[in-house]
Amino acid sequence: MHSSATPWTRGLWICLLVACCPQVSEAVDRSSSSQRPPNILFLLADDQRWDTLGCMGNKVVQTPHIDRLAAQGTRFSNAFVTASVCSVSRTAILTGVYPCCRGVGDLVALVTPECPNATYPAVLRRGGYETGSIGKWDVGAGEEGFRMGMSLFDFWGGDRLHGNQWHEQDCQVITNDGRAAKTTIKCTCSPNGSTPRTGSAGLSHPVHFDRDIVPLKVRQFLAGRDTTKPFFLSVSFRGPKDPWSDYPEDVASLYASTSMPIPATATEADANSQPAFLRASLASDRGRSLVGNREALAEQIRNYYRMVTTIDGTVGRLRELLADNGLESNTIIVFTSDNGHFLGEHGFGGKWLPHDESIRVPLVVYDPRGSASAHGLECRELVLNIDFAPTILTWAGLPVPKELQGQSLTPLVEGQRVSWRKAFYHEFTWTYDGRIAPSEGLRTARWKYISYFSQQPIVEQLFDLESDPGETIDLSSRPEYGDLLNVMRTGVERNRELLRGR
Repeated sequence: MHSSATPWTRGLWICLLVACCPQVSEAVDRSSSSQRPPNILFLLADDQRWDTLGCMGNKVVQTPHIDRLAAQGTRFSNAFVTASVCSVSRTAILTGVYPCCRGVGDLVALVTPECPNATYPAVLRRGGYETGSIGKWDVGAGEEGFRMGMSLFDFWGGDRLHGNQWHEQDCQVITNDGRAAKTTIKCTCSPNGSTPRTGSAGLSHPVHFDRDIVPLKVRQFLAGRDTTKPFFLSVSFRGPKDPWSDYPEDVASLYASTSMPIPATATEADANSQPAFLRASLASDRGRSLVGNREALAEQIRNYYRMVTTIDGTVGRLRELLADNGLESNTIIVFTSDNGHFLGEHGFGGKWLPHDESIRVPLVVYDPRGSASAHGLECRELVLNIDFAPTILTWAGLPVPKELQGQSLTPLVEGQRVSWRKAFYHEFTWTYDGRIAPSEGLRTARWKYISYFSQQPIVEQLFDLESDPGETIDLSSRPEYGDLLNVMRTGVERNRELLRGR
């Protein structure tokens, strides 16, 4: 029972109205330091959920290289995105700002930075960093968004789609079995008429983007960079986004004889218990058929894990490249994802919805400059994708624009005890032919509140994550949780006002 008179409820009220509000990062000045600023390698998977790494507790998936990063660095067990869809999340990463502050479109236009010069790569370039981007871009709409990306980086290896259209000079890729495969040529120019140092290229089998093209492009970046400058390089992997059959031939037999654990909530009973509008949603289209066929679901999970393991192998090769170039001791590595993905839970597939399978992501940070006592740390604070931009700029010793709403993760990476957010606001205010249900809500370490505000009447859900981590028991209609529900509603309203009123 939770009444409004309890100290517990009053304390939560304070947390939601203070700690959940947008945070403004402070500028960090390290100009007086004689130490060379670190290089930064930012690795972004596509649709990889939080629990698909060995270091995150998964006993089946094979990710030895990322696990090694975690053992030598910091593992964040409560990392989230503010909105769970690729383009919107990538914009939040780029700007360090909540999506609703950057304009709202549809699932094609989505969210575009109001001022590209306030993005972290623009600040890095002005501050003397050599910058590069490789892989999926997917920020902004169409050609305009793609060319905006080209204008932000010194080295451009971006792709308009999902790692399937690349244009660059003739080159050969040596595959794992020793065969050589040539890429095609299709050059492109930047908006101002100059040509970036490189572009992209269409692939021919047996070349695979995550396994073969990513290391190739990273080599090109390292070979052509200005060695008098520190560098920032962002790598966006193709996987493990669907189609989940898009893995290299040499991992096709991986997990073939492994019994795949099916999520406990991936059942027809759970799917049938969802509100009617969710059962009719795009997420249900993607997942409902799988909960009725457990072997088909198990095979989907095998394919998903094959793509995750492929990415892990590339992470290992990139670390070897850094070592071969004498860069390992001063290059920070971040591994994360743009959003999660359902594996049949509640009868859902895809993302878009505010359950943890969708909004929670893996996050590992390795800073080789840290002391041995900082190795293998686990951080349980609630961290967000809007925290990456201020973190990157803090590492670089550059001023953090006042517009950024995230908080720098640097003290957490170093194992410091600091005041941190106790809750966060999440949103998905877009739809697609009416097939995605818009939502917003709040999440604390223990509680999750969801409001499907486009429904008439509004549909609310409240989950106690401590006793119900699978989010199966909706407490919103129980009288004893009425006061808590009001606190959460007020927190959502307050955050919406603060964010959209900026």
